[in-house]
Amino acid sequence: MGRPTGFTLLEVLVALVVLTLGLLGLIAQTASLARALARVRRAETITTAAASRLEQLRATGCVARADGGEVVQAGSVIARLDWSWSAAADSSHSLRLVVTPRAMPLPVFPPETLTMLLPCR
Repeated sequence: MGRPTGFTLLEVLVALVVLTLGLLGLIAQTASLARALARVRRAETITTAAASRLEQLRATGCVARADGGEVVQAGSVIARLDWSWSAAADSSHSLRLVVTPRAMPLPVFPPETLTMLLPCR
């Protein structure tokens, strides 16, 4: 009598365990990428809002200078922008814009400060 062909129950179980481990790794990687994508989208929204506010302040800086702040929202509050003006020795003005991201689940990003010198004549 010849040896039966096919897979034994042990071989099938080992194959299922290996497949399950591979699928669990793939699921974990997908979840990690989704979180990273959400962080990148928040950072993009904050950067766009900061660039827009900086451009508005630069355009009106020599005429009207008022310190202020605003919140950046994308469904909920994701950051705060605060700006302040100071006069320099020559007829220029220094603009300081501080971007403070809202504390999200880790990692929490530190505030960033952008400084621009505007020559006014």
